[in-house]
Amino acid sequence: MNVYLKPKNIMIIGGASGIGYAAADRLLQAGASNVILASRNSQKLKEAQSSLKMKAGKEQKISTYMFDIQNVQSHNSMIDDVQKLIGADNPLDGLVISSGINFDGSNWKGFNISETDWDNVMNVNLKGAFFLLRNFANYLHANNRKGNICVVSSISAHRDLLSVYQVTKNALSRIIHAYGKYLCERGVVLNCVEPGVVNTDMMPFLKDYTDGIRPGKTWNDSSIRRTIRPEEIAEIIYLLMSNLGEILSGSCVLCGGGTKALFP
Repeated sequence: MNVYLKPKNIMIIGGASGIGYAAADRLLQAGASNVILASRNSQKLKEAQSSLKMKAGKEQKISTYMFDIQNVQSHNSMIDDVQKLIGADNPLDGLVISSGINFDGSNWKGFNISETDWDNVMNVNLKGAFFLLRNFANYLHANNRKGNICVVSSISAHRDLLSVYQVTKNALSRIIHAYGKYLCERGVVLNCVEPGVVNTDMMPFLKDYTDGIRPGKTWNDSSIRRTIRPEEIAEIIYLLMSNLGEILSGSCVLCGGGTKALFP
């Protein structure tokens, strides 16, 4: 069976680094015509854009857009701006949401979290992600357009909800599972990936552990005894954005490497 990328013009929120950057790289390899990297960090956006341009084909375009997902009122104008940026001949039809912030809930920190920290994580990880996927799905429907949305959740969706981070990811996965079934009827394929421990800037201490290629300490909390590489998660994102994505509509693909402490 021929597996191919469905959307050709794709926005990647959180695309300047980590899983988002790896997803951009993989989707370009799969033939995306336009990839738009969105982030709050202008310097990282410039660096990511420059790096990806060195790998992309002559006809492929990598654009950037400064964007804060928690500013829900800006979502629709951002979608309109990006569409103008890439031109009417390149209809937006793909969205990857890979933005997120972490919060350490260990040692009663999660229970004694400040209201400000709670709101910050909620607004980025849950509120912002929900309204953006909703607004983008409505945009596609209003323009009689089919498309794909992939959201990066977390293995934390399956853990005890000891921190606000785990609360947001649990709720986000349940939202994708519920709405993915119904949006498919409108031609919008919605799925998510739930990565385990991925070696990204979100948890710098992981650089001391091996990822299966780079040497380092053994990661003993998973069966594979290592951390996960962003490009491995990017392969799952590609699958969910491919023609196979629609038969998975509403699915949350757990990629934990056999993590053993799902239910501590």
